Amino acid sequence: MAGRKIKLKDQLGRVVRIQAGAPAAPIPPAPAPAQPDRPPPSATVWKLIREVPANLQKLAKLAGAGFATRGPDGEWHQRSLAQGQGIEVTNADGVAGDPVVSLAPVVRPAAATVSALRVVSESAAGIRHLDPVDGDSVAGMLGLSITAGSTGAAIKIKTSGTIDDAGWSWSPGFVFAGSNGELTQALPTTGWEIVVGYAPSATRLNLTFDEPVKLA
Repeated sequence: MAGRKIKLKDQLGRVVRIQAGAPAAPIPPAPAPAQPDRPPPSATVWKLIREVPANLQKLAKLAGAGFATRGPDGEWHQRSLAQGQGIEVTNADGVAGDPVVSLAPVVRPAAATVSALRVVSESAAGIRHLDPVDGDSVAGMLGLSITAGSTGAAIKIKTSGTIDDAGWSWSPGFVFAGSNGELTQALPTTGWEIVVGYAPSATRLNLTFDEPVKLA
């Protein structure tokens, strides 16, 4: 039985004859990819342990209050949360408690005397206490005043978030806008039903300001 001729891939262009029925030569396995040089885990652990004293010394040198953060160069820096436009930060350095980031209050001029903790409405003249039976006043609803002032004063208004006040004594449930912008848990029967928020406890109100509902 005739064999097969196979040309070798070399510079001489030689040809070899393989007898029919001869087993094919096994294909050698591909070489394993080179592995990058990596230090053993124990070396990494000991490197981190050796860095502990130096890091403690650098931390001890930080002065003032704030958060410690390590830069890519291994140096330690002291940071605190910073306020931005429209953003309010409480306990920015974490000393007095957990930092709290929230939307900053809206500031508007008073069109009349405004009391604190009243639902207010905005018009071209400024803000005033909301009237829940006046459609125009309801349409201009802005938020809850957290400062007070007379005509022309700059009043701070919260439109979202949480307000705590020791003078409140809410039952857990919804809080509505009542007459002259006062807060109440009495369900309104005339005008517009305006849900200001939900009281989870006696002295806390979570603002939601649902869309007003016209009562029949």
